[in-house]
Amino acid sequence: MNKKLFAQLLLISLSVSFILEAVIITSIRTLNEAGEGPIRNPALKFMARIMERGGDHQTTIHNLEAMRTRLGLRIIPVWIVGKHGRVKAATPPFLTLPLRWETLTKPRKIHGIAAHYPPFRLAPDYMIIRLDAPSPTYLLVGISTTGTLQRVLLGQTVFLFSTMAASAFAGLLITFVYLRQKSRQAKEVLGRLERGDLKARFPLTRLDEAGSLMTDFNRMAEAIEQLVSRIESTDRSRQELLQELGHDLRTPITSLKAAVDTLASHGDRMSQEERSRFVDILRTESRYFLRMIDDLFFIAEMENPKYRKIAEEIDIVLLLSFEIQTREDTGGRDISCQLEAKETPITLTGNPILLKRLFRNALQNARRYALSRVQVTVGTVRNNEGQEFLVVRIEDDGPGITPEEAALFGKRRGRRFSSSQNPSNSEISLGLGSVIMDAIVRLHGGTLAINNLSTAGRSGTELTVEIPL
Repeated sequence: MNKKLFAQLLLISLSVSFILEAVIITSIRTLNEAGEGPIRNPALKFMARIMERGGDHQTTIHNLEAMRTRLGLRIIPVWIVGKHGRVKAATPPFLTLPLRWETLTKPRKIHGIAAHYPPFRLAPDYMIIRLDAPSPTYLLVGISTTGTLQRVLLGQTVFLFSTMAASAFAGLLITFVYLRQKSRQAKEVLGRLERGDLKARFPLTRLDEAGSLMTDFNRMAEAIEQLVSRIESTDRSRQELLQELGHDLRTPITSLKAAVDTLASHGDRMSQEERSRFVDILRTESRYFLRMIDDLFFIAEMENPKYRKIAEEIDIVLLLSFEIQTREDTGGRDISCQLEAKETPITLTGNPILLKRLFRNALQNARRYALSRVQVTVGTVRNNEGQEFLVVRIEDDGPGITPEEAALFGKRRGRRFSSSQNPSNSEISLGLGSVIMDAIVRLHGGTLAINNLSTAGRSGTELTVEIPL
């Protein structure tokens, strides 16, 4: 905290202290005027006792003034006033009332004291005390501006203001010391963060506003650390993917270049069968490139927040029926695809674009490896906690997935693989389709599993998708 800010805070504190002082003094003055304030004047009550026991009021006033003269005290103006303002006795030469009687507030209790203040004054100029008499009778006494009471009240006012100002200054000084300590801690923590120490945190020792602020800062620092960690993880994954793709692309590019060079150099001397074989290689590699680019774009778009915001009620049975009816190239093979729904409809809340891509990829894989049949079964199950899940099983009657391929399912592959030994009639892939499927299932909170049906005495592959409803 710099000096300028400290001076501003000090000025604000003193101003607030002065305002509070003015409010307190005004409140005390108002209460005193109403006869309910803290004024307890022993001398005034002593005079009231003398007036009550002295018999004739005028004689008593003369005797009182004679006593004050012998003691060397000044004569003070005194009036004995009835309920309606009639003067019963007074100190000569003060025979008439100095104030309008009906404007004054009279004490309601016997020996109660009320005060009258001149405008913009902190001390009263007149006080009224009710006497103990059969009918309401009051003693009105003029207060000297240079008297002891004036000095006492002024001293009390100055003391009150000084105390409040000192308290404000002391509180500000304590706050200054505390904030300066926290400022040093903040600079230390921020310095560690700037040097790359993302685990820098404030030590939490208090539960006040400053402690709450430090808690919020620590929470923000944790969020930043997690964000940086995700960014670093994403960057590492991106680098690994680029390295894998760069390494993998060399083979098809080399194959394409060799095929193009061979056709360009020897195409006119080749037989029709040889040229067709090279053309099939070019077509296969081209399809591979297009499919890989499409998959990479889709993987990148899945991280877009718009896919996480879209959520609709989707009839999974209807969606699968539509995808099954969608015809695709199966290499001239007659593949039948059947859907069995144990109940209908089955509604799932999710992203329709992603779920359509999930089941389209799954059906494409099943048709690609099936010999003649693909079976799709849809149902629901409940776990031990009562949570209901959608279960979709897709089976094909192909040769069955190998343990090595099953272990790599849902992961990017370090090398390409082919669905047949004939390069001109094979499906070449990096397995990005399974990566897309796994990512979509995880985005919807589900799981994906694949296994060879040979363990159940059948041939083929079974893919199981479970997503909570």
